[in-house]
Amino acid sequence: MRNIILSLIILFTVAKVNAQVDRTQAPAPNNPEKLNVGVLIPIKMDNNLQVYLAPIKKYPKFTISINIEQLGFDEDERQEEKGILEKAYYSKLSEKYPNGEIDSLVKLKGAMMSVTAHGGTIKGMNRDIETLLDMYYDLLQNPVLKKEYIKEKAEDYEKSLEKKKTSTNSVFSNKSFAKERLIDSLLYGKRQEQEKKEEIILNYDNIGIDEVEDFIQKRIVANNSVVVIIGDFTEKETKKLMDKYFGNWQQGEPFARKRDIKTREPAIKNRKIIVLDKPNAVQSKLSLQWVLKDAHTYDENSVKIEVLNEILGESQLSYLYKNVRVDKGLCYFIRSSITPDDNGGRASIMTQVRTDQTAYAIENVILEMLRIRNYDVSDQDLKIAKSSLIGEFTRSLSGIAPVPYISFAMIKELYDLPDDYLQNKVSKYYEITKKDIREMAEKYVNPFECIIVVEGKASELEGTLERFGEVTYLDEEGKALVFKK
Repeated sequence: MRNIILSLIILFTVAKVNAQVDRTQAPAPNNPEKLNVGVLIPIKMDNNLQVYLAPIKKYPKFTISINIEQLGFDEDERQEEKGILEKAYYSKLSEKYPNGEIDSLVKLKGAMMSVTAHGGTIKGMNRDIETLLDMYYDLLQNPVLKKEYIKEKAEDYEKSLEKKKTSTNSVFSNKSFAKERLIDSLLYGKRQEQEKKEEIILNYDNIGIDEVEDFIQKRIVANNSVVVIIGDFTEKETKKLMDKYFGNWQQGEPFARKRDIKTREPAIKNRKIIVLDKPNAVQSKLSLQWVLKDAHTYDENSVKIEVLNEILGESQLSYLYKNVRVDKGLCYFIRSSITPDDNGGRASIMTQVRTDQTAYAIENVILEMLRIRNYDVSDQDLKIAKSSLIGEFTRSLSGIAPVPYISFAMIKELYDLPDDYLQNKVSKYYEITKKDIREMAEKYVNPFECIIVVEGKASELEGTLERFGEVTYLDEEGKALVFKK
């Protein structure tokens, strides 16, 4: 018996020793699982209403966002009806709830509801979703329309016209110098005179309740709308809710926005410096801006450009921040923004430094732009940038802040994105290499064809910036500055 006990003790001791972790070696990584956030499930509706479900498990609240496509303000010839309808929606009185019940019940349940001609938002507890949906849809389709709404809108419009006449004759109505217009003209050249659209003159004389009801039937329609529901719901539950409350929503003439994608070549061929005189300034505001030419939203390079921007100047571990802020102590903040858009994209670097350090700051900014163009980023810098963006992205995909789900659903069709785009975006970050960043930097970081705008004390800056390029000194009104000898 004693031998058996001794053997068991030895066995357990050996097992315990073998089970101890070898802390001299890093543990082997687990296989990464597919990101279980960012799921956006399309729900098919018979009336061509676009519905998307973003399931958030074990979350007691929901958010529903509705977007109804409408014509822009300068192209909509039914602004009168739309304005009257907005006033009726704001009053929150409907056929089924004509005595202020909607406002009272929403407050009682600690919920939120907004209804507009462009859609609206509903937020509340899951248990209250049917009550809130019923009130929303009845208000959307059957608002109480009063003749005084028409009269009030007509009076408001007349007042706005009078105010416009007064402001036109005012001494303050003259266009003042704007640096933005100057920068645009230097980057893109003189703008071609666009065809001026005739201003739409509103006329409420022939507008009645029948016209507003007709607007609802023809413009507040299901096939031009997108509904996004975020919460702890299954596809079956969502389909049942949508059929019950939005299933009878009428269809109308289809309307969809189209992308106007442009590639814009910069007019500027050499670096230019513009100094805007601020005679009493003790610091200089610096802004470097350049054109990306062909960087478009959601194109194949958009995620790579995000990582490039993170490394160059977006974070506190970026090249610019570590050099200009941490190492040199020239500023409190410095940020870069490399932003694709349908016009080809644009980039900028902003900071603020002491007047006597202006040239030194510009020198270091250009140095970092050249460094990221001419040398590969380190493994560590790339890893930190990707980890930061992945963390920021995944944290944004929650039921508490559902904006990414809503934004994505609203633009999915416009940009022709797959349903699983949000889920797969993280893998796109992981795939980016040092070679990708170098290629993006060579293409989209341009210290040679850029505008450097310096807002500061010109008398102290004179003669210090010429080594960076052609310098133009302007006074506060945008006129050429003449220095007193």
